[in-house]
Amino acid sequence: MRSLDEIEIIYQKYYKFVKGYTFTLCFDENLAEDITQETFFKAIKSYEKFNHKCKVETWLCQIAKNTFLNLKRPKQTENIDDFLNLVSDDNIEESLVKKDNVKNILSASRDLESPYKEVFYMKTLGDFSYEIIAEVFEKSESWARVTYYRAKQKIIERMKENE
Repeated sequence: MRSLDEIEIIYQKYYKFVKGYTFTLCFDENLAEDITQETFFKAIKSYEKFNHKCKVETWLCQIAKNTFLNLKRPKQTENIDDFLNLVSDDNIEESLVKKDNVKNILSASRDLESPYKEVFYMKTLGDFSYEIIAEVFEKSESWARVTYYRAKQKIIERMKENE
């Protein structure tokens, strides 16, 4: 077993990163916290088996994604209102326009199929690099860029249909 100090360093270094990623999966602060905790629990249990062929953060995101998929219930876990609460501005009129735009974008993205949905959320809401997205999905950076572009195009098409 690795030293507790080494495990603590990994936890301290990647906790916020993993929690940010899990939030982009579920848009639920409490669920993101639960998934993050479960992710680190699983990571600690299996750290000896980690082969270091990928970055630690990529490995943790893979665990988090699998944990999320295992916990996902038939009901949608996304809560647009929670996300909208993150959008704030001193000018109320601008804030309302921004919230309306965000709500429209999230509504249009809600039914995107995988992996478009995850890539879109990771890039736009999680601000993950294409490199990290590619590593999480075990694909190339080009794949991540193309998938993100296609997700945006699908969202734009759906928003035009709803006008």
